[in-house]
Amino acid sequence: MLPLFSESPYSVLMSAESQLATAPEGWAVGHPRRSVIEAAWRAIGPGVEVLSSDDGGPLTRTVKRIIDPLVLRLRSNPQYSAPVVAADTAAAMHDLIIGSAAELCSTAVWFDALKLERRRQRIRSGNAQELYFPVCFELAVTKGPPTPHDHETAPATLREIHESRDRTGMEQLHQYVASPDVVAALAAQLERSWRDVRASEDVWSNATAGLVAELGTVLGAAAGHRAAVARQRVWSAVIADATPYNLGAAARDETAELPWSIVELGLSSVAPQRQPPVAGGADNDRPLDRSVVNRVRATLRRALDRDALPDIPLLCEEEVDRACAPWGLLSEDKQATLVAGIEVAVELAPLDRSVASRYALAAQVQARLRKEAYVLHARRYLAEGGPIHPRQQQVVDDLASYAQPYLSRLWARLHGRDVWQEPCEDVDDMRSLLEGVARSVSLDHRQRIKSMLELQVAG
Repeated sequence: MLPLFSESPYSVLMSAESQLATAPEGWAVGHPRRSVIEAAWRAIGPGVEVLSSDDGGPLTRTVKRIIDPLVLRLRSNPQYSAPVVAADTAAAMHDLIIGSAAELCSTAVWFDALKLERRRQRIRSGNAQELYFPVCFELAVTKGPPTPHDHETAPATLREIHESRDRTGMEQLHQYVASPDVVAALAAQLERSWRDVRASEDVWSNATAGLVAELGTVLGAAAGHRAAVARQRVWSAVIADATPYNLGAAARDETAELPWSIVELGLSSVAPQRQPPVAGGADNDRPLDRSVVNRVRATLRRALDRDALPDIPLLCEEEVDRACAPWGLLSEDKQATLVAGIEVAVELAPLDRSVASRYALAAQVQARLRKEAYVLHARRYLAEGGPIHPRQQQVVDDLASYAQPYLSRLWARLHGRDVWQEPCEDVDDMRSLLEGVARSVSLDHRQRIKSMLELQVAG
């Protein structure tokens, strides 16, 4: 079995302030990259407030749109993308961010200028941060801060950004990927990004046991305020640790031994996981098999606010990186949530009353599932050996391998959260998500049985 994380999760829970006091010379081995970025950001000082959150750290979109792609340049420097980085890597990241302080301050000024012009032109489409942050950094690098006499750049920039956003997202996607040059560029990016993801070599054999112990707290009962606080603390440590990342990276290594089979879980059609295609490929609904274009298409179908998404070219580039990330998810909290969901899913056996659960949350979900009328009905039919309608057979098959529909639905929800930058950092929110997925699968089963009965009555 592949060992997963390279240090105790509690050792990574160091505050940004204490890191700032010691950076860059005093970085301890194994710091969360998010804390490294926040410490360097705070060291910049005034001038970047418009790019910062209320507590003084960088906005999530600042990291996603500016720091990661344009300052740290993760595609050229994959060593900066690991969830936990070594001392020399942390120091290099710190130096890069501090070294870009002038450009970041100019970026903030350009963003204010574009927002002012946006109000003048009464533009309401699109998320300003999502659309303007990268452009503002480019202007900062090429032009420096805006000058008092420059009255042309801001209007021209907004025209260029917004001129093609009136077309539907699907139409833009189809036109964009119809170009062989575009597909070739995305394929080259896919090759590079896929090679960059590797499981850490600095691991030890009891890592899986450590993860199970931590999830025992995260997915267990919490009696009282102190227990609830401890549960949140452990979940934060799991997110900050490299274990979920390493598990997902190891899923594509033919020599690795995972605690579960990604094929039996329904996440992939083959093991080890194959590199997904840009477009085309087999017509497969397994989450990790889907092409980049199909993943973008799913995002556009789910989007209630198309304007809050980036433009199609950037959306496709982001999806390439997401498809290559461990578990097909970029954010560490989504990767950790999927691993927690896998641990719950493998314990859900609605048709088998002899299966017990290690985790309290799994036991709660299991108890609710076994009380469902359609589950009781299916179990009685199976015990009696009676005939089962083909549509009901589909439900029985789902119940017999419950992890597959459960994890397929969970992955889809986490993918949406990853795209929309919705966090899973709150342990109660994460637990509610895991419970909600089971309810959603049950509703789907009930609807299928209802449709079957309606067809029988109509016949």
